[in-house]
Amino acid sequence: MSAADVVNRGNQSKRGPSGLGGFEYYTLRDVKQLLLRRKWMMVCITLTAGILVSTFAYVMPNQYQASTLIMVDPGKVPDSYVKPTATIDAKQRLAILQEEILSDTRLGQVIDELGLYHSLKAKKAQGDIVDMMRSKIDVESQTTAAPARALKTVTVSFTAQSPMIAAKVSNRLASLFIEENLKVREQQVVGTADFFQGQLEKAKQDLDEKSQKLAQLRARYSTELPESQNLHLQALTSAQMSLREETDAIARAEQQKAYLQALLGNSPKVVTPDSTGSAAGTGLQEQLEQLQTDMDQMRTRYGPSYPDVLNKAAAIESIKKKINDQKQSASDPSTSRSTNARSRDPALEGQIAQIDEELRKHETRQADLASRIKFHEAVLQRVPAAQEELTAATNDVAAASDRYKRLEDRKFGADMFSDVEARQQGERFVLLDPAQPPERPAAPNRLLIDGIGTAAGLVLALALVALLELLSPTVKTEREVRERLGVPVFGEIPRITTASERRQRRVWTVLTASGNLVLAVAYFGVLAASLKK
Repeated sequence: MSAADVVNRGNQSKRGPSGLGGFEYYTLRDVKQLLLRRKWMMVCITLTAGILVSTFAYVMPNQYQASTLIMVDPGKVPDSYVKPTATIDAKQRLAILQEEILSDTRLGQVIDELGLYHSLKAKKAQGDIVDMMRSKIDVESQTTAAPARALKTVTVSFTAQSPMIAAKVSNRLASLFIEENLKVREQQVVGTADFFQGQLEKAKQDLDEKSQKLAQLRARYSTELPESQNLHLQALTSAQMSLREETDAIARAEQQKAYLQALLGNSPKVVTPDSTGSAAGTGLQEQLEQLQTDMDQMRTRYGPSYPDVLNKAAAIESIKKKINDQKQSASDPSTSRSTNARSRDPALEGQIAQIDEELRKHETRQADLASRIKFHEAVLQRVPAAQEELTAATNDVAAASDRYKRLEDRKFGADMFSDVEARQQGERFVLLDPAQPPERPAAPNRLLIDGIGTAAGLVLALALVALLELLSPTVKTEREVRERLGVPVFGEIPRITTASERRQRRVWTVLTASGNLVLAVAYFGVLAASLKK
């Protein structure tokens, strides 16, 4: 027993337990001596932990990963020639395809199709098996350089305990990506073409309806069309001038009639045959023929519903009635005698009758011209409203026609892009490098696991050494004796061992070294076997 042990035991009750078990007094040299004292225990713990971890890594099944490389072919027809109608780019489409293909339904179909996980179907639910398979699938994409960042390649990987199954599943998943990409693009293209076809039919129907409405308005406002405004203005001006002429003619005829009536009043009464009635009848007949000719011309030009045609027809009926009345008066003897008895100057009376006939003609023409003026004025008043309505309808037809042309162009572009897709000349996924059964496992990384196990064993050994030192009640260092007792240390008596103790220590050292050697051989053997697997 050393002097330090004696002092330690003698003063143990005085100093009491320390917070760090005396480690606060250790120097680097003390730590080194501690590790040398506990070296065989540390080696034993480290090798034991390494053997256990290496054995665990050895029994872990190999995991093989097979990868299939898919290239994104941008297409053989440039976008400047045929504008694509697929609005989703390859990156977005890949995300959609990944969600669809890695869904529970699709992965369940792949499991049943390839006959995977037979042994697990009786132990686990279908959802758990699908989740486990999904965790072993890896989809990685590679894009082009900035700023385009377009999808370039897609790598589909699957991990399994069998190399053949890993390659088979990887190829099958890649084929699903290629097939579904074609379907999605076809749906987009065909859906776009169908959409434009439906919109084109609606636009055509709308254009026909607006064109028909415009034609109906043109037919309704045939006389109020903007291009006929000048004709109505000319006709109105001409009618107004003619009306003034007729008014002047009526004024002159009335003056002449008044003059003749004055002369007739101063002339003596004479008995003359009834020539006035025949003269008046002749004038009315001429007026009837003139009105009939004018009405036929206007009916041919404007139609039977024209206001002037209707006025002419009414005037003709009035003239016919007058002619019939004169005929009846001529056939009545009493009327004839009284008329003849009142006659004073047959020539003057004939002139007056002719003037009356002219006045009736002028009045008829004046009424006809007034009707024409009212008609043209009414038409000119309706021209702005009709022009506004026709302009609105024309603009609607132009807008509908423009929309129809734009939709027709887009429909043509969609049909062209559909033809490009049908010929597989557009963007598509191409199998560039199919998966092959891997020769080496991808997991587990036994070297890394063994290294972690050995490091963990070493940490555990250090922790046990520190724990033993903490639990030991002895004084560890000279510094601790000096600081706790407050007295100087004049010397240290080394440990005195007997011959039997030295023999026991040698035997224990040999046994310990032999045991550690066996553990080392076993560790390296298990490690080598684990790395070769």
